[in-house]
Amino acid sequence: MDMKELCTGGVSIALLSICSWITIPFTIPFTLQTFAIFLIIFLYGGKKATIYIGCYILCGLAGFPVFSSFRGGLSVLLDLSGGYILGFLISSLFMWSTEKLWSNHSWHFLWTAIVGLFLCYGFGTFWFLWIQLQKQISFSVFQTLMICVIPFVIPDLIKIWFSYQVGKRLKPFV
Repeated sequence: MDMKELCTGGVSIALLSICSWITIPFTIPFTLQTFAIFLIIFLYGGKKATIYIGCYILCGLAGFPVFSSFRGGLSVLLDLSGGYILGFLISSLFMWSTEKLWSNHSWHFLWTAIVGLFLCYGFGTFWFLWIQLQKQISFSVFQTLMICVIPFVIPDLIKIWFSYQVGKRLKPFV
């Protein structure tokens, strides 16, 4: 790994951290993590983005306050919403595996990003249900989707669109 990759990795982790700290007040508040995830994937490709996102998660695991609400540590990942954070890694792995489809066709990026987003939702929802069973909390799958997924679909799709638009403008400089 050369100096440029180390710097882009550091900037990517910083961007992810800052975007996780920014909360947009809405009916259900949301962060800009999805924007950062897909912007990093668009700019640096699947392989590097997966490494950077993995390092971001490891920073949080080490206790650095990189997750939403300035949280960090294993307890965040082992909590109900930890699967959505780990789902970012699944999204980036999927984007890496499909990179040949979208790397030269920017519009294909949007479609694969949407699939990647729903993979993140799927893993996060499974994780939520599994953890809540361990904590003896009883949410149905429908209740979990209504709490953890449905309110975020439209904002996340908008964030993917913005990541694509910003990425197109930044790509020549990266």
